[in-house]
Amino acid sequence: MEILKSFWATLKAVVSPLSAFLTGTALVCCGYASLNSTFGLRLNLSNTPMFLSGFILSCYYLGSITASVSAYKFINKVGNIRAFSAFTSLLSAFVLFHIFSENPFLLVLLRFGEGYCIGTINLCMESWLNTRATNKNRGLIMSLYMVTTYLGSGIGQLSLNIPDENGVLVYVLISVIFSVALIPISLTALPAPNIQIFKSSSIKEAFRLSPVGFVCCIVSGVLVGSFYLLGTIYASSIGMSIKDVSLFMSFGVFGGLLAQIPLGRLSDLTDRRHVLFYICCALGFIAPAADFLIIKGGWYLIILTMLLGACTFTLYPISVSHVNDLVSNEQRVHISGMLILAQSIGLISGPIIVSAGMSLFGPDFFMVAYFLFPTFFIIFTLNRIWKKPDINYVNVTPTHPMPTAPTHAFTDLATHNSLLDKAKELFSEKKH
Repeated sequence: MEILKSFWATLKAVVSPLSAFLTGTALVCCGYASLNSTFGLRLNLSNTPMFLSGFILSCYYLGSITASVSAYKFINKVGNIRAFSAFTSLLSAFVLFHIFSENPFLLVLLRFGEGYCIGTINLCMESWLNTRATNKNRGLIMSLYMVTTYLGSGIGQLSLNIPDENGVLVYVLISVIFSVALIPISLTALPAPNIQIFKSSSIKEAFRLSPVGFVCCIVSGVLVGSFYLLGTIYASSIGMSIKDVSLFMSFGVFGGLLAQIPLGRLSDLTDRRHVLFYICCALGFIAPAADFLIIKGGWYLIILTMLLGACTFTLYPISVSHVNDLVSNEQRVHISGMLILAQSIGLISGPIIVSAGMSLFGPDFFMVAYFLFPTFFIIFTLNRIWKKPDINYVNVTPTHPMPTAPTHAFTDLATHNSLLDKAKELFSEKKH
């Protein structure tokens, strides 16, 4: 009981100052999840050729990848809050352009722009979050961030149920959501990272800093991308009913959601490489068992799918936390971009590799991939831990660490040395 009380106190102390930050994150995720689902559905209803639809949709990921290697310039120049506000506002405008035309060339530009905006927003949020965290709470904070993104994305899917005969209402609503997301972030009392000094980094530098964390981001992308894009194909191909297919997908995501905070907190208490190692070991047992048993449905399907999701969706936040434990604040923005790029590589290449294997060897290759990629990571991680058993952590306590008391972000808009405080000091000096 004391352990639970201590955990709850820690969780409350972390969540309170992040209330505005997490609210803004949830709204952005709600908006772009709704946008992606609505746009994909509209393409299908407009009888757009499948190849053209795939090309247009893929431009979103191209924009996101481009942002991961270039958007740091905007953030380092104007700061996280201004960059977030600018690109969220631009994203809100892009959404409204969907109302005016369905020209394929315009849609390509819009999807690329939307992907770039979302990539920049994610870079702002993750780099800001990791700058304000410490090595003792980074895993918990990243897990809260992931839970928020999943909840926001899940709520965003409900927009498909909104009746909209003219195709205008939903796009206007999405634009409003993005606009409202600016409010909590703009008014947060949480200090923004210092942008006076920064260092550029590369993929090679990111890998050198943490080979385990960087490779795990790629493996995470492969597994997450395969689950989202090929999960329904796998489940239906092995003979599952439509109901069980939906349960497979939903309980997979739900399992990942439930596991975020416990495993994130566990990673704060030990070497994160060990946590990643054991998660992949668990996948090595879960994947074969799931391949044989989930076809039976019932509790086999629910429990094994939740375990599969729990292991799959926790790899990225823990690996990002591990890399950021080793990074100075001056490198954090660009390193965050390199990690997003690493996961994007996995998100794009994973479904291609796994789908090719499913075509050659049958649908069971889906679960084989959930065994092979974690096994590769296990071997790689054992080698790295053997070569470097101890980690040389840097920046254990940031210059401006995460506050441990409520900041009342929506009401206390000023911090110490505010303009009002200075005005009072001047008035007092003149009076004396």
